[in-house]
Amino acid sequence: MKTSQEQQNILNDLDRFTGTEQYFKASVLYDLNLTDGINYLRNELNCFWLIDIVGSIQHKTKIQDNISFIIHKIKVNEDKSFIFKSYKDYNSDLTEQENDLKYLLYEQKSEYTDFKLNEFEFYQVGNVLLLKSEY
Repeated sequence: MKTSQEQQNILNDLDRFTGTEQYFKASVLYDLNLTDGINYLRNELNCFWLIDIVGSIQHKTKIQDNISFIIHKIKVNEDKSFIFKSYKDYNSDLTEQENDLKYLLYEQKSEYTDFKLNEFEFYQVGNVLLLKSEY
C-alpha cells in the first residue's frame, strides 16, 4: 500500500481537474470517452485495466438502464485484492451493505492490483467517464 502522503499527493493532483478541454477515446473495443482528469488518472497510475472493467460492462442491462448516471468505486484491500462496484446512486448515510442492496448494479472482485489508491470513486454520465471534481 502507498503511504497516506503519496495517496494524498495523487488525490491533490486529481482535484485540480474541474472540467475538461477535450475527450479521449477509451478504447476501440467500446464506446467510452474520458475527460482530461480520467485520462490523467489512467496514464499516471497506469490503470488502463480499470477503464477496461468499466468498458467491459457497458452491454449489461442494469448498466444500460442507468446510463445517465453511474458511480464506479474501487476499494483495495491490505492484501492487494480489490473490489470494483458500480452503483446507480449512493447514500453516504447508509452502510455499504445497505447501498449494495438498494443501488448496486455490478460487482467484480480480483485477487491482485497495483492501483495506488486505497479507494477511489468516479462517475459515468452517458458514455463519458469523469472525476467527481469534473462533474
